[in-house]
Amino acid sequence: MSNMSILSNTLTRELMGLLEKRLPPGWKVVSKGAEIKAGPGLRLDLLLELRGPEGKKTKMLVEFKNRLEPKLVQPLMDQLRIYAKALGQEAVPMVVSPFISPSTRQSLKEAGIPYADTTGNMWLVSSQPGLYIETQGAERNPNRENRPVQSLKGAKAAEVVRALCDFSPPFGVVELAQKAGVDPGYTSRVLSFIDSEDLIQREPRSPITNVLWRKLIDRWSQDYSFLGSNRIIPCLEPRDINNLPQKLADTTDSLAITGSAAAAAIAPVAPTRMIAAYVKSPEDVMERLGLKPVEAGANVLLAEPYDPVVFERVQVRDGIPYAAPSQTAADLLTGPGRNPSEAQSLLDWMENHESKWRT
Repeated sequence: MSNMSILSNTLTRELMGLLEKRLPPGWKVVSKGAEIKAGPGLRLDLLLELRGPEGKKTKMLVEFKNRLEPKLVQPLMDQLRIYAKALGQEAVPMVVSPFISPSTRQSLKEAGIPYADTTGNMWLVSSQPGLYIETQGAERNPNRENRPVQSLKGAKAAEVVRALCDFSPPFGVVELAQKAGVDPGYTSRVLSFIDSEDLIQREPRSPITNVLWRKLIDRWSQDYSFLGSNRIIPCLEPRDINNLPQKLADTTDSLAITGSAAAAAIAPVAPTRMIAAYVKSPEDVMERLGLKPVEAGANVLLAEPYDPVVFERVQVRDGIPYAAPSQTAADLLTGPGRNPSEAQSLLDWMENHESKWRT
């Protein structure tokens, strides 16, 4: 038996089991066959019949994938349409895989393709008969042996992400590596992952022509967080915190204001109640400004940065250096309280004023 046949048999059993557990009372799923011929060179992996109450039913066209990435969702959608047309049936399409990542699941939802994986992630929608099922499984692939090491964790990956966001294409791998200050080989590997997430556009052996930078920042925030990736010292400024950015600028040469204060400088949402700042030596800055370390009630967060890239491409306003909008957006997306909503306002501003922050 081939590896694909073994995979198909395994996924068929898993899918039938998931459906039997998740379907409401009075519903039933019946297999109508596997390896269904759908035309010259076309074979549908599995055909199911979904039977609802009162005798209503619909077909389900199921495609199995050993691995699935956001970049492959559009070809999959085209493939399922071909199957439906060849079989001459109105049907619910569905893709089943051992594991489907959060970003891939989102792409499938946007394309209107129901999905299921063996960890319990499922999204199934049918209009006739009416049915909606959504369940959560694993967020990370539990089978590491079958998964390449892929993420945007770490300083070097962050440098590549920042360069992709801060500079306008076109550019090739070598030019991007120079902009990021990262080895071309590593840059190429990071780009392969970003490409698989469908966050850049390029032809084989050709320069990058487009970067979906807003989605890229959002994807980066899954692996990076302001509070988790940097060394943070919470402090209390007993005086007016609105004067603190200028005091910080007068105190240290290595400074990048981020978070709410940086966003408010260009896209204000509400009065700033917390100052977050990257500095090389938080303890030294605390001592010089008389800030007090606290465990609760902080209104200042001094961050020793995960990488000096936070000081790259700062924007100076009224003598105060603010972190690049791309860095600030990522920091806010992963911050507490209203930070994520402030991030969305900042990202909206960035979309409408790209020439003001991207070179």
